[in-house]
Amino acid sequence: MSDPITILIGPDSIDPNRPKFQGSKAKFALAEKEGSRKTVFTMVPNKEYYKNLKLNNSNANTFSHKPGGKYKGRWSKNKKEGFGTQTYTNGSVYEGEWVGGVRHGKGTYYVLSKIGKKLVKQYAGDWIDDKKDGLGVWTGNKGRYEGEWSNSKMEGKGKMEYADGEVYEGQWKDGGRDGMGVLVLEIGDKYIGMFKNDKKDGPGRFEYYSTGKVYEGEWMDGTPKCGEFKNMIGVGQETFNLPSLTLTDANAVLGEAVAGVRQSKAETARPGTAKFSSDDMSQIRLAFSNFSGEEDLIKVESLAEVIGSLGIQLQEGALEGLLEKIGAEMDDDISYPEFVDIVVVVASGV
Repeated sequence: MSDPITILIGPDSIDPNRPKFQGSKAKFALAEKEGSRKTVFTMVPNKEYYKNLKLNNSNANTFSHKPGGKYKGRWSKNKKEGFGTQTYTNGSVYEGEWVGGVRHGKGTYYVLSKIGKKLVKQYAGDWIDDKKDGLGVWTGNKGRYEGEWSNSKMEGKGKMEYADGEVYEGQWKDGGRDGMGVLVLEIGDKYIGMFKNDKKDGPGRFEYYSTGKVYEGEWMDGTPKCGEFKNMIGVGQETFNLPSLTLTDANAVLGEAVAGVRQSKAETARPGTAKFSSDDMSQIRLAFSNFSGEEDLIKVESLAEVIGSLGIQLQEGALEGLLEKIGAEMDDDISYPEFVDIVVVVASGV
């Protein structure tokens, strides 16, 4: 099948004194796209023509090529460079900056709407090497996103206003919610906590404003696994009373359950992660209890000593690097589930 060809309309100025007869080199030099061109039309192969040719059919209205896209703007060494507008074969339009023949810099991408066939803005923002990358605003059927991009996917910090009325603001990775974020439902209920692979995963708090209740605990794959369900102070109408816990040490039981869930998730998510037996977990709990106070918390500054009491050899700078990564200060408090997370990381060397 024939390759696409281009038809040049321009350039904006042509030397009126050029020779009437020119050699091939001079003609190629004249055809080279450089500077500003009014319009460059692209002709693409016509599948219908080649189908008829293969079947030995004749059709006077069928030609080997048909109109494709068109570009108007700046060129350099036969490539789009600078500001220009590209209209694609499907009717979508990019208007913005180009480098080396690809979208790069600031630009806006428009698509044809299904109703009325009008151009509507889909994305406006930064581009790198023909991909959305940097800061940008995207609007589509799912809603409106404003924030950071990488490799044409939502990544970093951003806010999505969904078409169903929900709003999420927080961390993104590979196009999905990942990290710390806040999700507000249309009815006003709110989730504040961790996400992974676009689902609630990790420690989180769900506020049920319609009933005035709060769930705080551990989530896994979008489902609450273990936690505490309690009344929200001064919010909502009480529709039922929560029974009081009768356990001797409810916080310790909850801490053990949360730690177990996190250990299970760590083993699944990171091959090679240290796996602790029930005896190991008992030793970890005992070491933590030896250094914790009445509130079942230890200070960050005590971490190295507590971990050392378990016989775990810390690699030089490993703990400091981890604490810096999570933004922990020396006078911060660490709960038992958080301590288990840290022990898993340092024991695995990951």
